[in-house]
Amino acid sequence: MTRWILVDYGEVISAPLSSETILELAGLAGQKPDELRERYWRFRLPYDLGQSDNAYWSEVLDRDLSTEPALVNEMVRVDIAGWMTLNARTLPMLLEFANQAGAKLALLSNAPESLAIAIDASRWSSNFDRRFFSCRLELAKPNIDVFEAVLEELGASPQSVLFIDDRTENTQAAASVGIHAARFTSADELSRLLSDWESETR
Repeated sequence: MTRWILVDYGEVISAPLSSETILELAGLAGQKPDELRERYWRFRLPYDLGQSDNAYWSEVLDRDLSTEPALVNEMVRVDIAGWMTLNARTLPMLLEFANQAGAKLALLSNAPESLAIAIDASRWSSNFDRRFFSCRLELAKPNIDVFEAVLEELGASPQSVLFIDDRTENTQAAASVGIHAARFTSADELSRLLSDWESETR
């Protein structure tokens, strides 16, 4: 049976969104950084589920941006760039482990289409046999239907999958359908999580 390591992107594969990115977005929006950060996350779920760039950023800026496509494009550019810095240790560790353990890698991310396209175009993403994005599934973590859909697409049993995510609500949802789920806190901790899973599934 094929074993899968299903991994979140944001703050696991990638570094967290930096304060510099928030400052840049706030400057474009004409908002204070704390206000921008709050609105950025408050309106994010529909965007992750497939809402358009224009609709999302209109919500964040609290005005219709239909006549300001250049501003929307710049907000999207800065946002994507902010998420494209990788955790320097996580990806190499996952690749080495998967190769040694004979497991396949899959990505599962809550992400808007613009970010999904950027990830797909990244050279490193070819290391993942499958990539799943909320905007394309029209389902977002921690909805358990996400995990049911991914298992079906992979043709995998829950017991053959290790899911790694930085958010407790997401790992709990995965565990509720029988997936072995582990919360990511650091690259050092990831090494132990992978070793524990290998011991348990051999």
